[in-house]
Amino acid sequence: MTVGEIDAAGAPGRPGPADPGARLADRLGGELYQLACAALPAATIGAAKDRLLHVIGVTLASSGLPVPAAAWQAVRADDGPCTVIGRPGRLSAASAAFANAVAAHSSLLEDCGPGGLSEGSHPGTYVPAAAFAAAEQVGASGADLLAAVVVGYEAVGVLGGIAPVSIVARRFRPLGVLGPIGAAAAAAMLYGCDRRQLAAAISIAANTAAGYGQGFVAGSTEPYLHAGFAARNGLLAASLAAAGCAAAPDSLEGPYGFFQTYGGDAGRIPPGHAGHAVTRLGTKKFAACLQNQETLSLIQARLPVPLAPEAVRRVALFRPATPSNGTASPGVGTGPPYDTMLQRQMSARFTAAAALLGRPVDDVRYFEAAGDDDDVATLAALIELHSTDDPVVRIDVDLRDGTRLTAAGDMSAVLFPTSREITDRFRGRAASVLGPATQDVISLIGQLERLPAAASLLSVLRPATRSHAETEAVP
Repeated sequence: MTVGEIDAAGAPGRPGPADPGARLADRLGGELYQLACAALPAATIGAAKDRLLHVIGVTLASSGLPVPAAAWQAVRADDGPCTVIGRPGRLSAASAAFANAVAAHSSLLEDCGPGGLSEGSHPGTYVPAAAFAAAEQVGASGADLLAAVVVGYEAVGVLGGIAPVSIVARRFRPLGVLGPIGAAAAAAMLYGCDRRQLAAAISIAANTAAGYGQGFVAGSTEPYLHAGFAARNGLLAASLAAAGCAAAPDSLEGPYGFFQTYGGDAGRIPPGHAGHAVTRLGTKKFAACLQNQETLSLIQARLPVPLAPEAVRRVALFRPATPSNGTASPGVGTGPPYDTMLQRQMSARFTAAAALLGRPVDDVRYFEAAGDDDDVATLAALIELHSTDDPVVRIDVDLRDGTRLTAAGDMSAVLFPTSREITDRFRGRAASVLGPATQDVISLIGQLERLPAAASLLSVLRPATRSHAETEAVP
């Protein structure tokens, strides 16, 4: 589905969320329902499988970090039928979705749109978590799970394109605002909602949208929790819709609706997109903010790293003022202190300094322990950060012997690994937690559309006893 299929009159062509009578949620619900019932293209199925394999590996890698451990501890008494990845026992659907989403977000290795509201920000943190819980709760098939994931990604991909960009300018966090909607859309399909109930689920979920970015500056826990709130609230919204709760037909675009309340205007008319949203997102390589990915790739690929810290006199980092490379997001352009893991992962200066000194910036364990890395902190203080109109990232490194090292180029390909690369990364992240079952997960996802029960995949992710993931994260 493209945004061009949703317009003010309900006919193909120009989208028009500005019309208060457009009933955007009804039309979106209908299009998403049709998508779920249709045969999915091979490219869409393959992309959805890649998303699931990636998020499972990232969740396993993150499970031993402090925030996922705290999230698990907070809800672990809420028994139920659903799996928490890398943990023994089972929880209720709401608590399992919450714990899995928090873990999926806690290493900053998640999938990503190009920035802002586009493609739902980081839908891999909340859509699969909600879909896993709902699928296990109702005994859904693997094909049903795949379709629900595609629908969840599509919901936030479409709305992220239509919603006013002023939502972000007003400092609402894209994940927090769109997350409940994507989670609700995925769960509603698994709960057997019809198209009108799906529309109601989207609108109800929009009423739970929340989240802002101060936690990135402070390096505190709220940003990780946003994904958990989104997954849990999306499940509840879908359950309420399935139980018969109605919503305002113009809940999104009405004068007191989602767009006007959060953005102050009624939306925008973006260009259409080819393919489904699940096929368009980037996938992070480095355990850092999206806006640092190309910089780290440039340093690793085109500079003679590692550099000796005492050899560097000055560094100038020039970043395009674009969603994928800008410095305006909370925590990205700020200076020290770098007291917490999140502050270190968000900082353009700290992450660049770590890459210049050859640190393992693809490993979240490095950033967790890097508070004692005085050489990186010292070098970070020497980095001048510039926002430019140039189309590519550039970095100039002046050495104390008078040499200048320069690298520049388009490194956007780092966000689009092949399926093989995603599978190899999964093996590296999962092996110490799952052992021989790592290959079982790869095989089960490969045949997911043929599995009679999605639970056969999830059961492999639930160790019978305390797992390695509870005490140690893996790269």
